[in-house]
Amino acid sequence: MRSRVKWVGVLVVLVLASGCSYVTVRDSAMPSRTKDQYTRVKRVAILPLENYSDQKDAEKTVDSLLTTYLRETEVFDQVEDTRFVRDTMKKLKITNTDILDKEVVKKLGDEMNVQGVLYGKVLYYGPGKAKDAGSQVTIDLSLVEPSSGTVLWTGNVSSYGGLTVGKVFGVTEGKLDIEVARDAVKKLAGTMADEVEDARNKEKKGILAALKKEQDQEQARLEKLKAETGKLQGEIDKAKSEAKAITDNAAKSAEQVKADLELQKAALEAEKTKTQAAQQEIDQDKLKVEVERKKIEEEKKALEEARKKAEEAQKKAAEPPPAAPSPAPAPAAPSPAPEAAPPAAAPPAGTPSQ
Repeated sequence: MRSRVKWVGVLVVLVLASGCSYVTVRDSAMPSRTKDQYTRVKRVAILPLENYSDQKDAEKTVDSLLTTYLRETEVFDQVEDTRFVRDTMKKLKITNTDILDKEVVKKLGDEMNVQGVLYGKVLYYGPGKAKDAGSQVTIDLSLVEPSSGTVLWTGNVSSYGGLTVGKVFGVTEGKLDIEVARDAVKKLAGTMADEVEDARNKEKKGILAALKKEQDQEQARLEKLKAETGKLQGEIDKAKSEAKAITDNAAKSAEQVKADLELQKAALEAEKTKTQAAQQEIDQDKLKVEVERKKIEEEKKALEEARKKAEEAQKKAAEPPPAAPSPAPAPAAPSPAPEAAPPAAAPPAGTPSQ
């Protein structure tokens, strides 16, 4: 019984000793400033971490672990290796990653063609300060959007290896520094991946909500247009009906006008025929009058010539006879009686007397 109690006590102590190992994470993701700020971060680069611990090359160990665990999360399409990042920094003459201004971050992003830059520091790496304390690793990390210089996410992790069992029971030395570092980096990478995915899901929901809102607005606009179109169609149908009635009436009126015009045309033709006949009669009468006028002119001329002849004859009759030649005048012959004037011609029938 005593041996059983002893082994139970040992197991309890071992469990408690191993249970002192734990990881704490504090992180914060900034709200999206645009509808796809997190969604468009597909390729990221990890800048060499700054080492503030007493352990030499601790930052390189954490860099390697961070690259591995971030790739395992698959939250980003590509994670650039720190060797490539170091070459780019050397090209741009960047030596310090503790404090980076927006211009430097933008240059790095453009040069490496990435949408996210991770930078940070190893604050602690190695045995804890307390007596018999296990290993401790503390890391600060930030994710920045290089195009705008906006910090999207910040995180801090502290991993503790717990009391070394070897110093309590002389059994083992507890977790190694690298194991504690793995716990810290894995937890920090997983937390960041979860935050980024949550932010992307929120963006997707926001995009879907915006699309739904736009769709609803578009549907409402279409319904309104449909109603207005229906109203306009009714007005168009009414206008068509009125236009048809007007057209029919106009056609009837046109037929009536055409018939009236035909009648007027026929009447005008008849009147024209009568006028032409009357004009012909007038022309014939004018011709007759002209013939009569010429006849009268000729008769007047004949009368004038007869009158002149009569006057000449009277004038000759009134003149004294010429003297007889010498020596002896011939006996005077008796003077002939004057000729009577010819009687005036009777005017032609139908001629008015003057």
